[in-house]
Amino acid sequence: MTGFVDVFLRVLLVALFGACVAVQVWAGSLAAPIVGGVSGVVLVCLIVAGALCVEAVLISVWMLAGMVRDTSIFDARTRADRWTNTAIAALGLAAVFAACGFVYFLVSQTQPSHEAEAVLAVVAAAAVGVAVALALVVVVMRRLLQTAIQYQSELAEVI
Repeated sequence: MTGFVDVFLRVLLVALFGACVAVQVWAGSLAAPIVGGVSGVVLVCLIVAGALCVEAVLISVWMLAGMVRDTSIFDARTRADRWTNTAIAALGLAAVFAACGFVYFLVSQTQPSHEAEAVLAVVAAAAVGVAVALALVVVVMRRLLQTAIQYQSELAEVI
C-alpha cells in the first residue's frame, strides 16, 4: 500500500470515527423531534449501538491497515483473523439492531399509517441488507486472507 493511500485511508477512518462519536453525542437531540417518550429512548439506544458497531469496524480496518503497512498481514502470529472476526461480529450486531428497531417501531405505533410503515420497512430492510452484505464481504475477505497466510507459510517452508 502506498504512503498516500495509507494516509488517505487513516484520515478517512478518523473522520468517520469522529462522525460516529458526534452522532452518539447528539443522538438525543436528533431523536427527540422525530419521536418522544419511550420510543425516543429506544431510538437513541439504537443509534448509539449502531454507531458503536460502525466504530468497531473502523478500528478493525485501522488495525488491518497497520498490518498491511508493516507487511505483517500474512504472518500467522499477528492474528489478523481477530480483527476480521471483530468486523464480522459488529456488522452482524448492526443487522440485529436494525431488525430489532424495525420490529419495535412497527409494534409500538398506536395508529400506524401505511406511509410510515412503508418508510420504516424500507429503511430497516436497507440497514439490515447493507449490514449483512458487508458482513458477507468481510467473511469472503477473511477466507482470502486465511488462504494467503497458508500460501505464505508454505512458500516460507520451501524457501
